[in-house]
Amino acid sequence: MDAPADPASQAAALKPSLQAAAKNLLFRLYGEAGPPWGTSFADLEELAVQLGQTLSSELLRQGLARQAQTPPPADTCPSCGGPLAAAEPEPRSVTSRAGEVGWQEPARHCGRCRKAFFPPVAPSGD
Repeated sequence: MDAPADPASQAAALKPSLQAAAKNLLFRLYGEAGPPWGTSFADLEELAVQLGQTLSSELLRQGLARQAQTPPPADTCPSCGGPLAAAEPEPRSVTSRAGEVGWQEPARHCGRCRKAFFPPVAPSGD
């Protein structure tokens, strides 16, 4: 499995797309002329923060949901070596820097030693 790409370089590569998205949002919010005179910096800043929070939490939610749809890589039980069968996904929720994020986490079950397994999750902040 390939190592994940550096988040800073991924963000830099997507900067033109994010700039286009910001232009689109401003047009949808205010039209061609942009915010009307008298719109305060504080109001624009609050709008930007709210939109950023929504983008952040949706990126996490959708990314985790897509990742969870891919079967876990382990085919055998790490305890006894027996085959693992797919089990019902479990709801999972974490509090991230972007807010609360939830998804359905895939599960595996070993019929031989009766253990349940979930994909490992990196500690918060990693």
